Amino acid sequence: MIKLVLTDMDMTLLPYGRPASDRALAAIHRLVDRGVCFGPASGRDWDSVLESFRGDESCMQTALLSNGKKIYAHGTLVNQTSMDRSNIVTMAEMVHDLPGVYVSGRGDRGGFISGSTYESLMGTTWGSRRADELCEPADIPDWPIVTAGLHFEEGSEEIDNNEWADRIRAACPKLDLISPGSRMFDCVPKGWSKESGLRILQIILAVDADEVVCFGDSDNDYKILSAVPHSVAVANANDRVRAVARHHIGSCEDDAVGYALEDIADLDEGAFEKWDRAYRGA
Repeated sequence: MIKLVLTDMDMTLLPYGRPASDRALAAIHRLVDRGVCFGPASGRDWDSVLESFRGDESCMQTALLSNGKKIYAHGTLVNQTSMDRSNIVTMAEMVHDLPGVYVSGRGDRGGFISGSTYESLMGTTWGSRRADELCEPADIPDWPIVTAGLHFEEGSEEIDNNEWADRIRAACPKLDLISPGSRMFDCVPKGWSKESGLRILQIILAVDADEVVCFGDSDNDYKILSAVPHSVAVANANDRVRAVARHHIGSCEDDAVGYALEDIADLDEGAFEKWDRAYRGA
């Protein structure tokens, strides 16, 4: 019996730039009404994910946010893990002179952007929206930093983001950088992943691994998909994720997770056979 369903958001449940579909929202409500715990497993934080669910908090009573560093159960934040400030400062110092590259961070007391000049930041799409939070690396706040990212935006096209990520990993031993499938990296404590959050959530909800379904598409989903028997890759997932996933469905552009959530609501574990049959026949 399925008791917990978790899905990555961007390019898994959601096509780029779109909110959850009517189909997906209706299926989530059906699952929750049946007593199944549903939630996002995202690198993003509460406000951003809630916007993708069109403000519907019933879709977020269970959640692994900030790559599992913020864990919600029954609508309550039950666990929060912060990152090492000194390593965040080192990372910001390393990329400070790289055009279009910056570090963002957020905690319960606010947010910041660093590792960039004002002129460089204003040339970017996303970073420029938070220009009022720009600070020098040494002035990064000392409150607990829960969400952080390393961004390669406009102006950084000639910079090898993967090479720089490796340099930063070597210089910042308490941090790891995980790609969500774009030119940015989510920052997590060394050894942390969405799987780490799942393990805590399983204990809180008293759910076994074979009662969990996880959907994903990119490297920051790899470990959580490896941890459960019923892992599901969308068709647009990268090769690594498709290889580790037990089940395969269509593309996020076709609302494949929305349809899959309907299947779970209708068929429970019978959904797996339906997906596998369709995949073999493809």
